[in-house]
Amino acid sequence: MDASSVAAYAAFGLFGGAIGGLLGVGGSIGFIPLATIVLAPDKQQLQGAAMIANFAVALTAFRRYRQAGTVDWTLARRLVPAALVAVLVGVAASVFMGAEWFRVAFGAFLLAVAVREFRLLARRSPDGGPAERDLPRHQALTIGSAMGFLSGLLGIGGGVVGLPLMRTWAHLEMKRAIVSSVCTMVPLTAVGATTKAVTLWRSEVPSGGSALVPTLAIAACLVPTAIMGSWLGASLNLRVTGRAVRWVLASYLPIAAAWMAWPVIASWLEAAK
Repeated sequence: MDASSVAAYAAFGLFGGAIGGLLGVGGSIGFIPLATIVLAPDKQQLQGAAMIANFAVALTAFRRYRQAGTVDWTLARRLVPAALVAVLVGVAASVFMGAEWFRVAFGAFLLAVAVREFRLLARRSPDGGPAERDLPRHQALTIGSAMGFLSGLLGIGGGVVGLPLMRTWAHLEMKRAIVSSVCTMVPLTAVGATTKAVTLWRSEVPSGGSALVPTLAIAACLVPTAIMGSWLGASLNLRVTGRAVRWVLASYLPIAAAWMAWPVIASWLEAAK
């Protein structure tokens, strides 16, 4: 890896960590689109490195929120068991997803979440919305499973799908949903990153050797700055309104979706002519 690539990954780590710490969504919605467009690394290696960085982001944000006295495991402890099982399934499925379909699926997912947030913001609803309520077991199972499976499949932290579901079904205020998401992601990303590392360790790169080696090299560039970014993002979250955080999320996601999906879609359209 040359010096320019190291610097680029470090910059992506800082940006992804800041987004992840602010929004409680890991850091992959920052890492993966930028690295895919600028450096185009192997998909599996990038996912593995991003999952390691996601753990660093989630743990750093968790420590910052705990320091501020806002950590609440009430909902997270109900989501974690299903998430841990589902992430194993997601990692297994990710091996069979091609690079182009990965980019399109990732972009479509980000866009769907953005559309939902814009719709909610357009209603000018307060951050809290309806009164918070307890989640039935089947809804907690659905949220945990969705977070885990998509985390393993796409290399994301899982919060970007968990947040809207927590807000829709449990009516959590935005900042409480973010903290619940971070609490869930700490064990989820630890298991996901470890499982992905095992699959990469058993794979070989074309030049020979384990695919885990370049994955760890990418992670080594991402993690230090991702930790810095996550601390800054979580600190900013404690100082701004929930509505402002929602606007950041809704504004960034369509951009990231376009970065990921449009080059592939454009090539498909060109080939169809």
